[in-house]
Amino acid sequence: NASARIKPFVDEFQTKGYSKRPMYEERRWGEYTVIDSRNYEDGTKSLTKYLTLNAGKSLSYQMHHHRDEIWTITNGSADFILDGEIQRITRGDVVYIKKKQKHAIKAIENLHFIEVQIGDILIEEDTEKISLEW
Repeated sequence: NASARIKPFVDEFQTKGYSKRPMYEERRWGEYTVIDSRNYEDGTKSLTKYLTLNAGKSLSYQMHHHRDEIWTITNGSADFILDGEIQRITRGDVVYIKKKQKHAIKAIENLHFIEVQIGDILIEEDTEKISLEW
């Protein structure tokens, strides 16, 4: 019954530039939960997400200008494309995606993975989609 009193505190966080990104989101391909977000003294940031990519679904062929990504596969399998090279990835695999590398992933079965983004700007708008049919 006192939950309405928290709104002014949340509004204050948002006006001071704190996280405006959703901490959990359902998408057409699955869902993600933000686990951690850090800012370092040198201006570098990190964002850690836990993602579920549903069987048969894919993340578009894309690249980022401001961040690297490290994906650790915790369960399932998928076809992964990095700069045009396709490989099968499964539980225990780790992939490193550098800025400006083109990449996509398509789940063969439900895929669970941890994504760590590292860079100077970590926003959804830092995604350049590239045409690819598969």
